[in-house]
Amino acid sequence: MSRLSVVKDRIAGYNSHPRGRNSPCCNPFRVDASILSEFLWSPTYLLYYAADWCRDELPGTYTGEVGIQFFELTAELWFWVIAGAACSALASHLLPRARLDRVLRKHRTGAVFGATILGLVSPLCTFAAIPVAARVLQSGVIAPPVMAFLFASPLMNPALFTYTYGTLGIEMATARTLTAVSIGLVAGFGTQLLQRYGHLASTILPQPDRYPVVAGGSGAALAQPAWSELPRRFTKDLAFISKWFTIGILIAALSAALLSPEFVRTVLGAGSRWSVPAAVALGVPLYACGGGTLPIVEIMIQMGMTPGAALAFFIAGPATKFHTVGTLGAVFGRRLLFWYLAVMILGALLWGNVYPFPDDMPLRRSSFF
Repeated sequence: MSRLSVVKDRIAGYNSHPRGRNSPCCNPFRVDASILSEFLWSPTYLLYYAADWCRDELPGTYTGEVGIQFFELTAELWFWVIAGAACSALASHLLPRARLDRVLRKHRTGAVFGATILGLVSPLCTFAAIPVAARVLQSGVIAPPVMAFLFASPLMNPALFTYTYGTLGIEMATARTLTAVSIGLVAGFGTQLLQRYGHLASTILPQPDRYPVVAGGSGAALAQPAWSELPRRFTKDLAFISKWFTIGILIAALSAALLSPEFVRTVLGAGSRWSVPAAVALGVPLYACGGGTLPIVEIMIQMGMTPGAALAFFIAGPATKFHTVGTLGAVFGRRLLFWYLAVMILGALLWGNVYPFPDDMPLRRSSFF
């Protein structure tokens, strides 16, 4: 039975549900199951129909194979794109910005733990986290909590957890969360140790003349947004992540059509001693957006990439983006940039080699459908 037939059967099943379209129940305050089912299944039906068209009309061609992979991946992931954008918009409004500011300014050792957790629940990406960290540091506070927040924030957030769960399953989503916590703590306490011996004390402060956002340095950066802005934020996040997911799905479809599984297993598979370093190196050109890279990694795992190599890619990718490296170097100087890259890359190599996931266990595609 094709996936298109499965979707047809599920739509028919919802429409025959006791509360579905054929139900005599007429409670106007109860959501009709048929309406919900059509909302959820109609896009999937159309996408699988397009995939079947490519399979029937373009058999044995690269164009047909790319089309099949593209439409099937989109059918499985579109719901998670919307769910992740909703999580990001809600997190941006629910994040206690005043508490974030207080935690980053605390001098107690426990502030490192609090800053790490806030980095995970914050929807701020690297480019948004850098001005926040720079503004707080410029006011003269100690660096460890700020560094814990700065290192953990790009590795995990509510939207990224949703995308990872929907694409690769709860195991990878949990692993990414644990690695983000560990790297944030290492960054915070490591910075504390380095400052104690005078290695970072003179270079940790931002340079406002080289980064205009820091020079503005007011409390407005942490202002709590109004709830009336929630729809606009959701629309903005959805448009942003949809663009990168589309690019990622297209690259994944091209990879599935043009790369052989033997090549992927040779470079990134369990039999390669260089699979984790190779995955770290791939993070430089391929990692553009946390959500957009997930379809690529999903296809690579199905073709033989080890989950450990995938985890290493997810850790090293945010650290080696050219814009991230350039911005961190401009704001905080080369010494902190080297510290940032060292923690991220060593963390990627370590976790990629010890990630406790059987190499021969097939990846479960966690589609909502």
